[in-house]
Amino acid sequence: MELEKFYRRINKKMIDGFIQDKQEEHLTLEFKTVKTAELLDKQDKKNFAEALSGFANSSGGVIVWGIETKKTKGTDYATGTREIQPLSKFIPRLNQLTGELVKPIVEGVLHGRIRTSSYGGFAKTLILPSDAGPHMAMGGVGRYYKRSGDSFYPMEHFDIEDMFGRRKKPKLSLYLDIKRGYKTTGPGGGTRFECQIFVGIVNDGRGIAKHVALAIEVDKPPSIKLLSEHISGGHDFLRLSRPGSKKTIFSLGADATIHPKSSVTVTLIAFMVSMAQQSVKDVVIDYEIMAEDMRTVEGKGVIKGEDIKGKIVPRMDF
Repeated sequence: MELEKFYRRINKKMIDGFIQDKQEEHLTLEFKTVKTAELLDKQDKKNFAEALSGFANSSGGVIVWGIETKKTKGTDYATGTREIQPLSKFIPRLNQLTGELVKPIVEGVLHGRIRTSSYGGFAKTLILPSDAGPHMAMGGVGRYYKRSGDSFYPMEHFDIEDMFGRRKKPKLSLYLDIKRGYKTTGPGGGTRFECQIFVGIVNDGRGIAKHVALAIEVDKPPSIKLLSEHISGGHDFLRLSRPGSKKTIFSLGADATIHPKSSVTVTLIAFMVSMAQQSVKDVVIDYEIMAEDMRTVEGKGVIKGEDIKGKIVPRMDF
């Protein structure tokens, strides 16, 4: 997701650029300062509660803590910095209040430090859009908020009714399972074992997943030979390709569904590991999961070489 990529790029150099360029706040960017690192001030907690509620109920957003703003023609823009000290107390406090200042809790909120010294610096918060809302700002606020332009606004009754009436949505993620396959003898007489990585999709959401597709690209370590990458489980998945992409796309078809709290195995990746190998390198799977009524989920699934070896080595016959 672009919002998460932006969050991870934020550093001191980017903050300096915000000030120099007089960066304006916008739909997914908010600048904040705080009176104390412990967030003891009532207004500071109110501001955080509104941001948690407003961003989660809208398109998500990033808060950069420690940047002063000034309003001109109705828009706030960055004018200077007010570093947070001590920064070591601020992040734990943010983590604590994240679970207290909004109801229901917003999942996936991230907080990060941007140190400028051993004592102080800046912080950043990522709040992703939520399908589990609406989320109410707590801590004495007791209202639902939304983000519009560069500000948070209390939601109207029809906004809240619309969110409560929304259809339940799926929440899909990748699952990987390692199993040991057969044993064989290599060309040089050495013992080899097949490692099987089952690749699938799990639905942790509240809605049924329909029109599901999984796109994967396997970064194969040079130390192993990729034997096969095929569909397993008897499902008649359609195998597609995308112009300009190395990913293989498995479409589950119009009739296949993934019910809440259930999963489906999509494909099997199998390769041989020699008994003589001192170590096995990581296998990295770049993936996208797509479905109806759901934002595309992108990420990397990593199978550690030590985990692969741990599944095979203890069961080898010496």
